[in-house]
Parts: sequence; structure tokens; C-alpha cells
Amino acid sequence: MALKAALIMSVISIIMIAIYGVDVIAAGPNASSAGKTGFLPMSASVRGSVFGMIPSAMLIASFFITRKEPSSALGALMIIGGALIIVGTGVILAIQGSQSQDSSRVMREFGAVLGIGIIIVFLGGLKIRGSRKARASA
Repeated sequence: MALKAALIMSVISIIMIAIYGVDVIAAGPNASSAGKTGFLPMSASVRGSVFGMIPSAMLIASFFITRKEPSSALGALMIIGGALIIVGTGVILAIQGSQSQDSSRVMREFGAVLGIGIIIVFLGGLKIRGSRKARASA
């Protein structure tokens, strides 16, 4: 039961992260300076919290609720989600470029998001490795 919940959580997380990325791209490169948003009618901070932090937390939670259950499918979904976070961070940084006035703060924020993406990819790799070990010993 926990594995099904974790798989559903992971799929929902990937969808939310993809929506977030498409919205940022739709807003365009001058979105923050022009006050423009994409198709989601919310500020960048709210959008980041809802479509960035919540899916990241769900991906991490999906690993821990299935800690003892092997699942290469869940591991693959976690790697996909983490990779989307990592690539999305790079895309957002490239789109925004050096337009921010406080670039050191922006770099710290993007560094934290990048770190979370790397952690999620690492946990996904651990999940796949654990499922391979379980298959080999069975």
C-alpha cells in the first residue's frame, strides 16, 4: 500500500514540476521585472512554494515511506523528478540571466534548489540499487 502511495506521489510531483517549468517558460525572460506571470495566476514566490517545494518534499517522502520496499520504478521516478528540478534550475537561471539586482541571494537560492534536486536523484539511485540487491538475493 505504501509503495502505491509513493508511486502516485512521485507521478503527481513530476507533473507539478513540469507545470512549474512550463509556466516559467511561458512568463518569459523579463517576467520578474515586468511583473508578468505565466498561465498560473500567482506570484513567483507562491508558485515556487506550491509547484517547487511541495513536489520536492513529496519525492523525498516517497523514498522514506517505502524505505524497506524495493522498487526500481519508484527510483526511476525519483531520478526523473530530481533531474527535472536540476534542469529546471538551469533553465530558470539561463532565462533570468543576470537581471536580478541581488545576484548573490539568487545564486544561494538556486544553489539550494540544485542541492535538493541532487539529493532526490541520489535517493532515487539508492532506491534502484536496493531493488537490484533485493532481486539478486531472491
